[in-house]
Amino acid sequence: MIPASLVTGGSYRGSIRKRRRYLLTSREILESIISGSAGEGPMSLTHALSFARTHSFSGIGHAKEKQGDFYLLFLEGDPNGAVLHDSKGALFGNKAVYLMKGTEQFTLFPVRPEIVERLILGCRIFDQEILRRILPVDIPEVKREREGGAGIFSVVIVDNGRPLAGHRVSIRKEGQVIGNDFTRADGKVSFRLLYGKYECVVHSRDLTTRMYEFEFHPGLNNKPVTLDIGNVK
Repeated sequence: MIPASLVTGGSYRGSIRKRRRYLLTSREILESIISGSAGEGPMSLTHALSFARTHSFSGIGHAKEKQGDFYLLFLEGDPNGAVLHDSKGALFGNKAVYLMKGTEQFTLFPVRPEIVERLILGCRIFDQEILRRILPVDIPEVKREREGGAGIFSVVIVDNGRPLAGHRVSIRKEGQVIGNDFTRADGKVSFRLLYGKYECVVHSRDLTTRMYEFEFHPGLNNKPVTLDIGNVK
């Protein structure tokens, strides 16, 4: 948890006779800092990370989602802290990032670096690779032939060229899961889809996920696309 003393100085005098400590919740601390500020956004997680890196941004990114409120803490362009508040309570650091889907919309609020540094102490992201793994990666495009209709979308999941069997693959459209299946021995899985834009989510056995944005069109019908998750950088 982020201690209030890091930002507010901690306690206050409740009465002449008795002193008591009043600790703000991490949500209250973060909201008090960004309230009344003119934020930049909303923008996708990918855009937020790019914006922060390009502008050496220090501040707080806030995404209000159905799942809860996500906060990313940036220091000089790097996402070094994370907090999630939902109906069950709060998660910090790596645990908060694990629950991100990569589709969140963030608004960025500038905050003085010295304040951000103090906040990060209680919610540091120790594994920076988590964010990389949840960012969407475009599936290679194939030339379009025509619009409209439906077809079979097939994908082969490999790790450095080795087919991965028994991995769950989900297809999402506008945040809604419309298909789930497991890869076969040859790493292949197929879905019948209408032509349009989708997200392909690969669930690894180490509980991590990778998301790939793609547009399904006749050029991809019954033409398997190979995804080498071991070579994603």
